[in-house]
Amino acid sequence: MSSLGRLVFIGTGAFGVPLLARLVEMGERPLVLSQPDRPAGRGLKQRPSPIATLGREAGLQVETPRRLRSDEARDILERYDPNALLLVAYGQLVPAHVLAMGRRPPLNVHPSLLPRHRGAAPVASTILAGDSVAGLTLMIMTDELDAGPIVDQWPMPLGGRETTPELEERLAALAADVVPARLADWPPSADVATAQDPALATMIRPFRRADGWIDWRRPAEEIDRQVRALQPWPGAWTTMDGERLHVRAARPAAGVSGVPIGSLLPGEWPHVACGEGALLLEAVQPAGRAAMPADAWRRGLQREHVLLGAAPPPDASAAPATA
Repeated sequence: MSSLGRLVFIGTGAFGVPLLARLVEMGERPLVLSQPDRPAGRGLKQRPSPIATLGREAGLQVETPRRLRSDEARDILERYDPNALLLVAYGQLVPAHVLAMGRRPPLNVHPSLLPRHRGAAPVASTILAGDSVAGLTLMIMTDELDAGPIVDQWPMPLGGRETTPELEERLAALAADVVPARLADWPPSADVATAQDPALATMIRPFRRADGWIDWRRPAEEIDRQVRALQPWPGAWTTMDGERLHVRAARPAAGVSGVPIGSLLPGEWPHVACGEGALLLEAVQPAGRAAMPADAWRRGLQREHVLLGAAPPPDASAAPATA
C-alpha cells in the first residue's frame, strides 16, 4: 500500500495534471475521479479530461460519474473505502456525504491565496484585480465553497504581464513541487488548520461571453488586465463594423487628447484611445479568421479612421466579472 493509503484524486482540468503525475512518480496509486468525456475540437468528438487521460496512461483506476452526488459516485467511493480525498480543479461542488468519506480531512488545492478569490476562476480573478502576488492554498474542504480551514499557503510574486494560461501553468508546477510533502503528514483532524476570515473573502462568478466586451472608456491599465486575464475564455473583444474583434495580446501605452474614445491612433502598430491612456494592440482575431499580428491587421483595413466598440452589443455588460 502507498504511503497515503487509499487516496482518491478528484480532478478534471489540466491544472491538476502535474500534481497527479508527481504522486504517481512517488509510487502513489490513487483512485481517480474525473468528469465524463466531453465533445471538443472542430469535430466535437468525445474527449476525456486531462486528469482522466493521465490516469489511464498511468494504469490507474479511473472513474467518470456524471455527478459526484449521484448513486453511481457513491457506490464507487463506498466500494473503494477511501481514507483520504484530494480535490484539484474538479469543476463541481462536493456533496456533504462525499466530504464525510475517508479517515482524514478532505483536502483541496486552490490556486489563490484564500480567502481572496474564492470561486470558479481564481487565477483570472487574481490578474483582473491587479494583485502583485498570486499563490496556492491547501485547505480542508467544507460544504461552503472555498471556505474551509487553511492547512498551508505558498505565495508567488507576479511580474505584471502574466496571462491566465501562463500563471495557471506556473501554479500547477508549484503545486506538484510543494503539495506532496504536506500530504505526507496529512493531519487526522482540523486542529492544525487555520480558519479563514470571512470578512476578507472575495468571490468570482463563472465568466460569460459578455464579460469579454471591452469598454474603451475604462483606463488602459484595466483593459490590459482584462485581455491577459480572460484567456482562453471568454476572451477580450470589441466590435468593428458590427462584427466581433478579439484582442489576443496588448499592452498599455501613452495616449493622446482630443480624439474619440475607441479610435485607432495613427501609427504602424494600432493604438486604441481609452478613458485613460491608450492600448497598444499586438495580436487580434477578426471574426471568422485566425489570430494575426495587429500591425498586419491594421494595414489590411485600407482606411485611416476606425472607431472600435462605438456602442456595447445588447448582450454585453459594462465590465467583466470581478471580485
